[in-house]
Amino acid sequence: MIVVFDGACLGDGPITGVGRAFLNGLQAYVEAAADDCVLLVPRGAPSPPLDVRVVEAPRGALQRQLALPRLLRQLGADVLHSSVAAVPLRAPCPTIATVHDLPWLHAGLGEPSTGWRRFATTRALRAASAVLAPSRFTLADAARLLGCSDTLHLVPHGTPRADDVPIDARTGPLLVLGDDRPRKNRERVRRAHVEAAARDPRLPALRFVGPPDAWVDEAAKRYLLRSCFAIVQGSWFEGFGMPVLEAMAHAAPIACSDIAPFREVAGEAAVFFDPHDVASIASALLRLTDRSLRERLAGQGWQRAASFSPQRTAASWRSLHERLVAR
Repeated sequence: MIVVFDGACLGDGPITGVGRAFLNGLQAYVEAAADDCVLLVPRGAPSPPLDVRVVEAPRGALQRQLALPRLLRQLGADVLHSSVAAVPLRAPCPTIATVHDLPWLHAGLGEPSTGWRRFATTRALRAASAVLAPSRFTLADAARLLGCSDTLHLVPHGTPRADDVPIDARTGPLLVLGDDRPRKNRERVRRAHVEAAARDPRLPALRFVGPPDAWVDEAAKRYLLRSCFAIVQGSWFEGFGMPVLEAMAHAAPIACSDIAPFREVAGEAAVFFDPHDVASIASALLRLTDRSLRERLAGQGWQRAASFSPQRTAASWRSLHERLVAR
């Protein structure tokens, strides 16, 4: 079976949540499968350090629609597995699209979307043989968009677990991972931290890490996850919650927004707050000064992260590939 993975998400600049989740699953897949795996990397983007055959792929919506079918035939592809929603409308093999979120279905996020983008996304998802969603929340959004759930599959992202870290070794800052889009709610988190620190000077400093101005590579991110006092994620909208999962996998205590995807990932292994209420965020930050609470959250999260392994993600991918090829 020749499985072609479309790494379109790798051409968007520094690797962040979507790209990291895709690479985690792909590495586990390549390590476990005997298939001939091919990774399409957008022209000009660096190739990831994986033991997989890499082929240059076109950029741009129109170019992908025109060139990918021909490329898939040349490669003898049995299935195309895309890291994004955009798949060729006329492919010579079954196609799998991945929908990470559908923010334009939710008003008030402050993220512009064009009519063309909404049309193209909907058309591609309807053309796909299967559609993957990483959370029940996003799965429900996709079913709402498509008007059915026949092709939809829930496949959560995965990340490797690091070694457990003693809570007393966590002497770093309160760490916020993510970019600066409005949905990340950075300003309210900043205000909440000022308010909380005024009430308890023991509260560590706040540090934002992510594009466009504070991106770090994977090694630096892992160091921060191992050493931070706790993770704070204040988003009011997400399709999954990769930073929350990465925090759990590194045994970091978590305070995060009370939104459905974060609940799905963290379960009870987090302090939840209302992301629209500065006082609620500040209260959650102050709770993190309780050593016993931080220790409990870290332990529960680290244990829970085992159920979000890349191997489980890869096994779900493999099962779906086999079913599609056998049709």
